[in-house]
Amino acid sequence: MLVRHQHARAPSGGRATGPSRARVQHQRAASVVAPGALPASKSTWGEPVIVAGAGIAGLAVAVALSKVGVPVRVYERGPGLRQEGAAIGLWSNAWRALEELGAAEALRPGHLLLNRVELCSSGGELLRGFDLSECDVGPTGLEFRGVRRAALLQALYDCLPADTVCFDTGVEEVLGEQGVSAAASTSGSSSSSSSSSGVTVRLANGQTVQGSCLVGADGVRSAVARHLQLPATNYGGYVALRGVAEFPSPPSTAASSATPAGGPGLPLNTIRQIWGAGTRAGLYPVTPSCYYWYTCFNADEAAADAPPDTPEARRATALAAVKGWAWAVEECIRRTPPEDITWSRISDRWTAGAFGRGAVTLAGDAAHPMTPNLGQGGCVALEDAVVLGRSLGALAAEQRGPGPVPAGAVAAALRGYEAERSRRCLPLTVRSNLMGQALQIPLAPVVAVRNAFVKAAFQPGHFLDHTAYDCGRLQQ
Repeated sequence: MLVRHQHARAPSGGRATGPSRARVQHQRAASVVAPGALPASKSTWGEPVIVAGAGIAGLAVAVALSKVGVPVRVYERGPGLRQEGAAIGLWSNAWRALEELGAAEALRPGHLLLNRVELCSSGGELLRGFDLSECDVGPTGLEFRGVRRAALLQALYDCLPADTVCFDTGVEEVLGEQGVSAAASTSGSSSSSSSSSGVTVRLANGQTVQGSCLVGADGVRSAVARHLQLPATNYGGYVALRGVAEFPSPPSTAASSATPAGGPGLPLNTIRQIWGAGTRAGLYPVTPSCYYWYTCFNADEAAADAPPDTPEARRATALAAVKGWAWAVEECIRRTPPEDITWSRISDRWTAGAFGRGAVTLAGDAAHPMTPNLGQGGCVALEDAVVLGRSLGALAAEQRGPGPVPAGAVAAALRGYEAERSRRCLPLTVRSNLMGQALQIPLAPVVAVRNAFVKAAFQPGHFLDHTAYDCGRLQQ
């Protein structure tokens, strides 16, 4: 039996301490649900939507579906909400999605609004600084805040009805996609004669569960994507180490543009990127005392697949990558608890057109893994949730009478969602990949030319135009 859990919320923006860091689960409600059971619903939808994974994409999809009246159940193989991971940068397009999901106002307080970017060389030269107001993103302007990943997960989780998420039992295998003809599986035909039984999955605990459809939100190494026979991700040629450094809290009267004493020498409104040869780094404040940092460095695929085996070794690797650099990057790494430093193999997949089949689709990194160079991976996962919720919500609203929604109609709605998301995400994936190639150049002469160009000619007008995207409303 599994009790739905409430996870202790860390102080806004700060590092979780005590029980929450150990991923201890806290009872949120007295309701007890068997791991394979699906919640009852008065909706005429039929079987609930099954979501694989309780990461950003999975929880956001569940929130969106619950808000439009579509029953949903999330299966997560971990024992609770994930506490690992550093911070995530959320741009304007992500905040628009979070507003639709009802999670934005729980996250904004305590997380700094940043409005300036500095592009720097590893030797200490400021190549170009600009305010976000110089970027042409339309009348609404830009919003950027860094948020702890654990805080984002908690905010989404808190938007869900009780008994939506089932921990300790992930989706292990797709056993069948019933009631969808071969034509509907490939073309999205919405024949109303199709059976309502969409998909059956086997859980890690051995139980089988039936749902109207399956949303694979199980990350870059998605088991659902493998079931759909999508290609494996392509390694980008570099790895990333990330963490959040902790400094003394500055006086509460410090202005947003101030550079707090005792910190890493970075104003509280500024994102700083630091470029070297084959290696780069970056940092920005999440709160006045917590600073997110990353470093990326080139590595062959074998090295990328063999990360340092201890937290201390991860920190030593990060320090070695930026040894002797300016801009206090080393200090930030030293001020990060080693166990909080993450290692990521950077990869992507250029997904075009439909990425699902029949009653099965994907969301987030499972659907369109991309390199982190535009800071859009988590942002577009939140967009996915709103678009998918709108697509299935419209279908539910059209349903008349007590009968479940036909499987063919569900498949057609999923193909429409996939087409919309591919049009949005494929250009971002390609652009992010190309930017990464330019920033990871290992040749010093080429790096010198790149830096000289940025210093003399770079204009930020269209640097962030991708963040002006609006995923729309959940209910039209």
